[in-house]
Amino acid sequence: MHPNICVCDTCAPVLNSTPVSVLQHPGEIGHAKGTVRILSRCLARLQVVHGETPAEFRQAGFDTEVHAPGSALLFPGPGSCALESADLSHIRHWIVLDGTWRKAARILHQNPTLAALPRFHFSHPPASAYAIRKAPGEHKLATAEAVAYLLNVIEPELDTRPITTALHALVTRQLAQIPTRLHKHYQ
Repeated sequence: MHPNICVCDTCAPVLNSTPVSVLQHPGEIGHAKGTVRILSRCLARLQVVHGETPAEFRQAGFDTEVHAPGSALLFPGPGSCALESADLSHIRHWIVLDGTWRKAARILHQNPTLAALPRFHFSHPPASAYAIRKAPGEHKLATAEAVAYLLNVIEPELDTRPITTALHALVTRQLAQIPTRLHKHYQ
């Protein structure tokens, strides 16, 4: 990571008790605007796996069938339930997809075991502060924002501010690399 946009100095531990696995599309690995690296630096119980197909995930050490019992998927769409009003007591592990919306949807469609998991979306997400990458609509969050909000709902006593702090630093440092006259495109 280029030192001008590295945010390691702003990351601090977040001691989540609920494990989170991020299935990251290979096209996102090392992406300068990616937020999974913030989660990797902050979260105590995080697994990041790169791939797109079941075979790629198995090769990377993540078998969706083994992880299915007690797991849930955070991804909006048909059949998903509102996280904030759902009974989540039976969920012991969360799976989050990372990539552009199109790439994340492709991961879901290529992995029937994931598609069969209980699936959740946010009914009242916070506004995104991630101005450096376009989202396909209102109320869409970067992966780090989504995981922080998920943890706020399922572990309300957990302080996720280190994730938010690092994300704000990433946005600020990215914008510092862009000519000021172009900042209007990132509001």
